[in-house]
Amino acid sequence: MRKMMEGVVLYGTGKAAQLNGYSSGGKTGTAQKIDPATHTYSKTMHIASFAGIAPVNNPVISVAVVIDDPKGASYYGAAVSAPVFAQVAQQVLEYLGVPHDIDMHAPRPLKDKPAAMVAEDDDEHSGDINALFAAANDLPSDDPLRSGQLAQPQPVAQTIASQPANPTANASSNSPSGNKSGAAQSASNPPASASQQQSKTVTVVEAKRLQVPSLLGLPVRKVIEQAAAAGLAVQITGNGTVREQAPAAGTMVLPGTQIVVRCGR
Repeated sequence: MRKMMEGVVLYGTGKAAQLNGYSSGGKTGTAQKIDPATHTYSKTMHIASFAGIAPVNNPVISVAVVIDDPKGASYYGAAVSAPVFAQVAQQVLEYLGVPHDIDMHAPRPLKDKPAAMVAEDDDEHSGDINALFAAANDLPSDDPLRSGQLAQPQPVAQTIASQPANPTANASSNSPSGNKSGAAQSASNPPASASQQQSKTVTVVEAKRLQVPSLLGLPVRKVIEQAAAAGLAVQITGNGTVREQAPAAGTMVLPGTQIVVRCGR
């Protein structure tokens, strides 16, 4: 039954009920009302409806849109009620943080309204997202977070003690041949200089970095979960699903780096 309802949205009369990032299914309906004067079906008064679910494979919400006596050029449920379902269901699913089950696509422009009126409710976050990322990670030099998470990795010095310049001399001094063998070894291997006897320092730089995951199209809850799993912090602006992120997916950053994402509906 769910697949049949999905077919109505994909191929039938309910195409206006398609969602962005979510599968949906439902059924349109158009009924004539009873004319109170003639007690017969009216040719001018109707009831337009659409009842649907989303997502199809694991429904989270069901929405029924019933419009009594719609006015305008069209009174069918496919043209009047299905678009209302799409608007309501899209916002409710995003608000609940339901994961997307199909690919996202660019929002379709509204043909009956000027472009200036199509404004999101989070337009106040219009700054450069890369600048927000730089500001979020610009900490004072004495900040403990900077030294513990965001500072460049510090060299780790390991001291390796130098070996004696002539190890065989000591071993031969204990041999039965005594001083003759020791003297011969000393002659063939002169004592090392003072600089050679000093300990040697090897510098090892620990540069462990993490790969930034792709957060585009995810709801806020999933963004927080994925960032935490990757060992990264996150700063979120706006509401809805992620439209932009900085730095870009695949960038190698230090553990604890704060990723900045901008969300929109």
